[in-house]
Amino acid sequence: MRALNLLHYPGLARQNRVFHRWWSGLAGLLLGSALAWGSQQWQAVQTARLLQEQSHLKEALAVRTQQTQESVQLQTRSRLQAEQLGQLEQIAQHQQAWVSLHEALHKEGHGLRLQRLQAEAEKIEMQGTMARFDAMTETRQNLSDQLDQTLGLTSITVGPGESVSFVWQAHWPAANGALKTPRSLTPALKP
Repeated sequence: MRALNLLHYPGLARQNRVFHRWWSGLAGLLLGSALAWGSQQWQAVQTARLLQEQSHLKEALAVRTQQTQESVQLQTRSRLQAEQLGQLEQIAQHQQAWVSLHEALHKEGHGLRLQRLQAEAEKIEMQGTMARFDAMTETRQNLSDQLDQTLGLTSITVGPGESVSFVWQAHWPAANGALKTPRSLTPALKP
């Protein structure tokens, strides 16, 4: 048989169990609350850090986007300036070619009279008259040498006396494209 121990009396044992349950429940509640509060504080710190990092990244993205836009604008401006410079160079070459042709025609004598001068897509055509046939050949050769373009005889008509009507043609690359203006370079008309 078991010895009677008043310390382990059934009512006292039950009271000890209830006290132990309340104490362990309260300790669990406090520990759980402390852990939840700590976790919430850690999440708040992490959230604040992530928000700050996000704002820095947004600022960096905005700066990079602005730099990209400025770079694109600079490249566009540079490309347009290069196109304009190319156009100006073509116009200068075109004008120089016309000045050279004009000077060469004025230097030639021999009764050269130019009646029509037409320049179109990479060719130039000159129609005129000369006093003598032999002077026409010499003049055509002199003009070809001065202009670095071979003037080809496409038509010849001998008129009354010794006068000769002729049509000369030459390859004329300066006439092609010098007057063309790309759409991006034409100024917009303002009403």
